[in-house]
Amino acid sequence: MDFTDVNLPGGIRLEGSWRRDAVLRPLAGRDEVFLLQQGSALSPAARTTAVLARCLCRIGPVSTITAEIARSLSIGDREALLLHLRRLTLGEKMSCVFRCPACAEKLDLELEVSELLLAPYAHASDVHETSVRFNDASYRVRFRLPNGADQERAATLVASAPQSATELILQHCVQEIVDEQTGEPVQPVPAPVADALADKMAELDPQAEILLDQRCPACGAPFQTPFDIADYFYQEICGRESELHREIHLLAFHYHWSERDILRLTRRGRLRYLDLISAQLSESRPQ
Repeated sequence: MDFTDVNLPGGIRLEGSWRRDAVLRPLAGRDEVFLLQQGSALSPAARTTAVLARCLCRIGPVSTITAEIARSLSIGDREALLLHLRRLTLGEKMSCVFRCPACAEKLDLELEVSELLLAPYAHASDVHETSVRFNDASYRVRFRLPNGADQERAATLVASAPQSATELILQHCVQEIVDEQTGEPVQPVPAPVADALADKMAELDPQAEILLDQRCPACGAPFQTPFDIADYFYQEICGRESELHREIHLLAFHYHWSERDILRLTRRGRLRYLDLISAQLSESRPQ
């Protein structure tokens, strides 16, 4: 099994210190089977938590990564880890298809994981503070960045009430709002404060949302489109189900290994043995 050192753009406080160093392994066959069999029953946020809890080997001094730790990572850190995981499992390049919102022209785009990963943020804190002013009012807000747990809580509301999902995230992330003129706490979160906080959170955790700037070659219209690595990677794994079964069959047929043993291998490991089988078969063919 390959283990790779990676850096979190934001980081997390563990055992009293702020840590950005992590160790990640690629998906093994058993992880792919988990996604194929149980992934559709999970929300994208819960699926991300499950995959990270399986494939994260260490963060800082902590070598047992539970689902709780995976949930407590910021959204940007989770996105970065998924990008690293995709590169380790399937490679650097990603082929995508988008549609121009102006003329519906289909656009083929090849992305590279390294182009989407951001450098570590300048700040290293789990609590942030900002001032929000509108009209004659001024508020001081203490908050934390949204994490996987917030995403999971909000997942049930996104389809039916996206605004409620946003409010739920803010409710859990905002620790204190104080009217700077009176010194009194304020509840609920005023709408202008909520809007300003969403912008501030995006500024502090830019890896949380990947936006691609594009220009349509057909009509020339510029547009911006989001890239969802969690959904993209999951759909890739689902699209390779028959390929995984074929690999298991060939390795079991030629090496007489059990399915359990084969599923311990990563895709790269399986392909390495399949290349050896192919080379041996080619050498044994009569000339």
